[in-house]
Amino acid sequence: MRLFTHLIFWLGAFGLSMASTSQAATPWVRTGDLTARHHIEALQTQGCLEGVTLTWPISWAALMKGYRLAQAHLPDAQATACQNRHADYLQAALAETRQATRGVSLTLGGANQEPLYTSFSSQPEDEMTSQVALYGMGDRWAANLAFTYADGERDTEHLRFDDSYLAGVVGNWQLGVGAIDRWWGPGWQSSLALSNNARPVPGIWLSRHMPLAPESPWLSWIGPWDLQLIAGQLEQDRAVPDARLLGARFVFRPLDSLQIGLTRLAQWGGEGRPEGLDALWDAIIGKDNGQTSGFEEGEDPANQIAGLDFRLSFSPGDIPMGFYGQFMGEDEAGGMPSKFASLAGLDMVTQLGKGSQRFFVEATDTVAGSWFSERRYNVMYEHGTYQTGFRYQGRNLASTWEGDANAVTLGLQQYFRNGFTVGLNLSRATLNKEGVTRAVVPEDGAPILQAVDEQDVTLAELRMDHPFLGGRLSWLLSATDDPVVTVFEERERFTAGLQWKRDIGW
Repeated sequence: MRLFTHLIFWLGAFGLSMASTSQAATPWVRTGDLTARHHIEALQTQGCLEGVTLTWPISWAALMKGYRLAQAHLPDAQATACQNRHADYLQAALAETRQATRGVSLTLGGANQEPLYTSFSSQPEDEMTSQVALYGMGDRWAANLAFTYADGERDTEHLRFDDSYLAGVVGNWQLGVGAIDRWWGPGWQSSLALSNNARPVPGIWLSRHMPLAPESPWLSWIGPWDLQLIAGQLEQDRAVPDARLLGARFVFRPLDSLQIGLTRLAQWGGEGRPEGLDALWDAIIGKDNGQTSGFEEGEDPANQIAGLDFRLSFSPGDIPMGFYGQFMGEDEAGGMPSKFASLAGLDMVTQLGKGSQRFFVEATDTVAGSWFSERRYNVMYEHGTYQTGFRYQGRNLASTWEGDANAVTLGLQQYFRNGFTVGLNLSRATLNKEGVTRAVVPEDGAPILQAVDEQDVTLAELRMDHPFLGGRLSWLLSATDDPVVTVFEERERFTAGLQWKRDIGW
């Protein structure tokens, strides 16, 4: 109770002492901006947006370009129908972005315990989090210098520079360095590739600025496309200290209603591991499958996962709907991913009352081989050499459910015209099937947030986001039917947290 009393006091103090604010202080839609994603996905499903929406963050300028291109190519009646509340949101957000050329961003958050489960939405990271960030933007560059202090019992790295970045545009390419959250995939509750479940990995990236379709008649069938390449630095306190995270993602839209994403991620190098060009080339060509690739036990140059995802949009009775899926292979066979984990979902948008709603059902199975082959436990997101697994600071870089789990989530999101957003999720999950914890963490490393034993759990979540004191206030209330017992601790059944963010331009 004392935590929340102090937080409300500081919210009031900051809110009453500042006169100007900007809600869109980044050149892209932040991963976790649920309201923005809802409106953007609705426009894409309605055929009102040319572009791809399976990789976040997404540039505001690219989104506006995609909307204008769709307006120019659509018949008059359909173009008029696209001038709706979703388009109004997009244009208002772009106008705010153009005005937010420089300023400071303040974030205050806290919870009674570190939230265990995440989804595509903002929430406090730890028991107490505060951040001050200085930002600036120009026509071809953007920068954010963020200082974060987080106080929790598990992750003892209190001073952080998460959310800091420097990015510039050269031609139609964006080059950046920093630590930003990413979400690779179509899911609302989770992702099998990269998500915001873990803290962002610092590194460099190269991506397309405007995902326009090729002009060549030989390649025009690809449609709008995006390519992202990342190289990040993982932490020191892990089984292979200072390992690198390498990633590539290619998304294209061959049909107006179909988007397809191809993803490949690898852990490579690190203390005691080969880091020469030969080892990098072996990792790039996929020659890293243990003894079958000619290596001795434990000599693999990389730990890789790869796969594909898609989103198929349709509008029966003018109700925007989407069917989506994601498959990530933990191993390789014949030069192709194998031992797949899977995710599938269905969502739809309605316009009841003065707001809009999104309903979704999403199922996840993170047992390797859950599709097309024999189920293999203690494999997904694990590795014999990189024994801390596909994790950063103790949290899975991909699925919030961790490996060897299956879960089904029913979700409802309500978006009011006054900026108030409410999200309700109800999940039923089986965690850590067969109850084995393979991850190896050094004594000074952050403990893994994974259930110790196989456990069935029902999770109910309430998330709210609304204007408050010139900024946005996000609430999180969640409850499980039984305490989840992790490697670190037995969790409390109830988690309550809030986070306030305000951007002040000058």
